[in-house]
Amino acid sequence: MNTESHFFNDTALIFAGGNAPPPHLATLLPRARWCIAADSGLDHALALGVTPDVVIGDSDSVSDAALALAHTAGIELISAPTDKDFTDTELALFHAVHLGAQKIIVISAGGGRFDHAHGLLTSLFHPEWAHIKIEAFIDTAHIFVLHGPGSLQINGPKNSLVALHAMNGMSHGVSTEGLRWQLRNESLAPWVSRGVSNELSDTSADIYLQSGALLVVQPDAFNNKSEES
Repeated sequence: MNTESHFFNDTALIFAGGNAPPPHLATLLPRARWCIAADSGLDHALALGVTPDVVIGDSDSVSDAALALAHTAGIELISAPTDKDFTDTELALFHAVHLGAQKIIVISAGGGRFDHAHGLLTSLFHPEWAHIKIEAFIDTAHIFVLHGPGSLQINGPKNSLVALHAMNGMSHGVSTEGLRWQLRNESLAPWVSRGVSNELSDTSADIYLQSGALLVVQPDAFNNKSEES
């Protein structure tokens, strides 16, 4: 990452492949200690004015121009075989964990192949990463990973949408404050859609989880934040 934007914290940004993110996404990204690009995520990072520290992948989708720039800039390149058990983004996640990141933010514009999108979402919930704060910007959504026991505060415009989805099995002891439809020490199953289309009753909400894992989604957060900026 450029020296002027290099904060010595424990946050890692990961730029995934797929569609190109809109330019104003750059205004929503925090400064971070590490910046990792997964294959064509290099193109997306450069387009947003971010120079990654490392590029990981099999180079099957990154542009020749971006690779040439990476060589010129001395960006570390970690090659992966085309035939492998993990996606390039998942390899980038493993690398961030190896570096010691305590917060990881994945940037993906969505689109492209559904299997890759689903694989990205499920990989964020690796049980061995429960101690790490993980977020993602995917399409118009801001996504948070919550493992129990734990809590999370989210912010946004009043009446904006919020969704809660159980991941990795049942989620137990789900309670909320600040949502239109409150939950009180309840359980959510991954095969039901009860947590969809809730709303902020004010400008923030707190979500508590005793055990299991929750996917917390603000589906229109990207639009809301870009309109506010």
